[in-house]
Amino acid sequence: MGLSNWLRVVLNRLSTVLKRRPADAGMTGSPQYSLLARFIFQSGHYRKIAPAKPKPNAFLPDPSKLKSSAIWRDTLPEQEIWEVGDSLGAARSKQPLARADFDVAAVSEAKLAIEPDPKPHPLHVNLCGWPIGKDEQKAISLLLCARSTLIVR
Repeated sequence: MGLSNWLRVVLNRLSTVLKRRPADAGMTGSPQYSLLARFIFQSGHYRKIAPAKPKPNAFLPDPSKLKSSAIWRDTLPEQEIWEVGDSLGAARSKQPLARADFDVAAVSEAKLAIEPDPKPHPLHVNLCGWPIGKDEQKAISLLLCARSTLIVR
């Protein structure tokens, strides 16, 4: 009984420490931007019927890099947002079917960092700082889903 209780206490403390990842105080990126968009290329990554929302898999990071791709969309008209999506999708020979729009506050709440990645497009960024654990990644993805608006093409 003593070992079981000790193990439970250790696991609870470990869980508490892992949940307390610090929020990114110095998020990189220009402060004039506040809105982001994540393009969705698979129909199974969003729910089409009301309420239309992205599914958690739409936000999950690339497992080898632990990064998710997005763009700054503040200054872009609707048509140009989709043009950026088309250019990013050309590398995978797919057009975006939808996108999830969300704000910087959601990224901060998820305790992720925004890292500029202008190589594919000047407004492209990566959401970084994803935890390694799948359950933690799913929890963050659910938060981003809840804080985003789905725009279907």
